[in-house]
Amino acid sequence: MVHRCPLGSVLNMEWLIVFLLIVGGGPYLTTIIWLWLGLKRKPVSTGPQLLSVSVVIAARNEEECIEECIKSLRGQDYDGCWEVIVVDDRSVDTTLDIIRNISSEWSKLHIVSAPNPPKLICPKKSALAAGIKIAKGEVLLFTDADCEVPPDWIASMVSYFKEDVGLVGGYARTGKGSGVLQHILSVENMAIGALAAGSFAQDKPLSCTGRNLAYRKSVYVEVGGFAECGHLMGGDDVYMMRNIRRFTNWRMCFNRESVVNSKPAPLALSSVLDQKIRHAAKGGNYNGPAFLLGISIYLYHWGLLAGLFMWMFTGLISIWWMFFWGARFIVDFLLLKKMSEIDSVNNLSLLPPLEVLYIPYVCFFPIAARLGLFKWKE
Repeated sequence: MVHRCPLGSVLNMEWLIVFLLIVGGGPYLTTIIWLWLGLKRKPVSTGPQLLSVSVVIAARNEEECIEECIKSLRGQDYDGCWEVIVVDDRSVDTTLDIIRNISSEWSKLHIVSAPNPPKLICPKKSALAAGIKIAKGEVLLFTDADCEVPPDWIASMVSYFKEDVGLVGGYARTGKGSGVLQHILSVENMAIGALAAGSFAQDKPLSCTGRNLAYRKSVYVEVGGFAECGHLMGGDDVYMMRNIRRFTNWRMCFNRESVVNSKPAPLALSSVLDQKIRHAAKGGNYNGPAFLLGISIYLYHWGLLAGLFMWMFTGLISIWWMFFWGARFIVDFLLLKKMSEIDSVNNLSLLPPLEVLYIPYVCFFPIAARLGLFKWKE
């Protein structure tokens, strides 16, 4: 049964929706087009280089996947000097035993124990800092314990370090798994990758992932390590990127050629929600243009949500709401279609449900994050 509201209330609601959609939707649609134009640009590497490299991986209770991760690293085709440092982050399963067994017959692998208790609020940053401290490489290369890297990964990432480049981002593909939710999350991951690749190409990076990331150790020292972001949960990748951009003159670029594969998202809905709330916690700590963009996206999605509520409870549909909803779907589709050239194994058949799910995600998860309604692994 449709509930009828007084005409004045409906008109006031429609004007509020129009305001939110225009104020928030304009910057959102412009940004997506800007990212699409960035993806049309092709980054160029310097060609083969032989910089020394330290691969640093933080591992906490990763007995199911750490062996496959290290196996993929052992298959690297790189002629330069390199090492692998795995930081055991207070694991209570057999992770440390597995690493020790491999290190006993592979001299490139080194083991470090993370501080207990962690020195920083974010345990992962504390663990990574322990690994970086003993790293000998000029370039620090990062991935996660649940990832597998291609044979050309080190060589490809290093090839982008021109003399003025301090950080190189890369794409990490999320496995689809077997569930519909995992398939949807793999498309979402592709959207986040498009945000990174497109903004890097426009020389104004907005995102990156620690599953495929590299920066010079000298740059890490220059910004004071994780000191500027050690009080924040998560963000060992994005916050570091933003600090390098904020405090130094180093350029950054994005490598689209060597894609890292990571395990599918967790099957349990509670684990997915917890993970997404953690991710949403980062947005409130941004500043400058990134913060303003986040506010506009927030207002835009509240406008979409309010329009949906008005349709459900009054039976009336705003023309403006239909226009901005349709425009959002079109630009998002075009952006992800372009990104699919990098993530060739993904498809966009699940984009429509993702478009719907993203509305409550944007509207409510930042609130949950600010209230601290999430946990960091165990």
